[in-house]
Amino acid sequence: MKSWVVKLFLSSRYLLGIAAGLLLAVALPGIGVAGFAWIAPGLMVLAALGTRGRQTWRVGYVAGLAYYLASLSWLLCIPYRWHSIPIGPITGWLALCAYLALYPACWVWLATKISGVRGWVPGESDPRTIWLQGVRQLAGQNWSRRVFWALACAAIWVALEMIVTRLLGGFPWNLLGASQERVVPLIQVASFTGVYGVSFLVVWCSVSLLCAGSVILRRPHLTSAWMGEVLLPLTAVIALFVFGFHRMAQSPAGSRELRVTLIQPSIPQTLIWDPAKSDERFQGLIRLSESALGD
Repeated sequence: MKSWVVKLFLSSRYLLGIAAGLLLAVALPGIGVAGFAWIAPGLMVLAALGTRGRQTWRVGYVAGLAYYLASLSWLLCIPYRWHSIPIGPITGWLALCAYLALYPACWVWLATKISGVRGWVPGESDPRTIWLQGVRQLAGQNWSRRVFWALACAAIWVALEMIVTRLLGGFPWNLLGASQERVVPLIQVASFTGVYGVSFLVVWCSVSLLCAGSVILRRPHLTSAWMGEVLLPLTAVIALFVFGFHRMAQSPAGSRELRVTLIQPSIPQTLIWDPAKSDERFQGLIRLSESALGD
């Protein structure tokens, strides 16, 4: 069964792309399995490795579409209905996801374009053979080229995140760095770089892991050859953890204490725009405020 599943994923790049997109969605706050974010970008590139032109772009688009459809599914909770049919929410959800998926598609296309991999084999129709050829070509390049490629992939990802948060009014949700919200020591670097610095680190590590896997596949007899692929990003991660723990430990105690209460009514999406529930929502805020003042 396991062998059949592996063959299926290698034969259909789109399935692997969808899996990568869903892993990225699961990494975001909500389910919040932060570790998946460290492998999903590399899987996106792996799904397209060895493809050409439009197919490369389509693989990235499918991966991005799976990511956004899953992570923005809350849009379907908007209570607008047309004859009890949520046409408005569904249309907005599909349109927004279709637009946002363009950015992962561009990233995958650019990442494979600069990888130096030309995995297509003349006369070969087996997708697994073409894929393996692409992986071997990646591992056959010199180490410095792979290091530069991983860094370039991370830089392109961040550039696209900056564009999506600004273009057409901006959409600053679901950035990759947000997946690490629970890894508090690591995200201290955001005080200097913003969320983009965390995104850069995660993509750099993910693509470096892809390079390490390609080296293992090409030269399995060299048990330590893959370590050179992850040495630099791993050093960066360790350094940022050390910095983060130090920063958290050095936070100075304030000279004064100020008690603040934030009131969060947690209104369901089905009620938030219902005019008939306005008084009920207001009274709920009053009750919470009175409770906070009495505590």
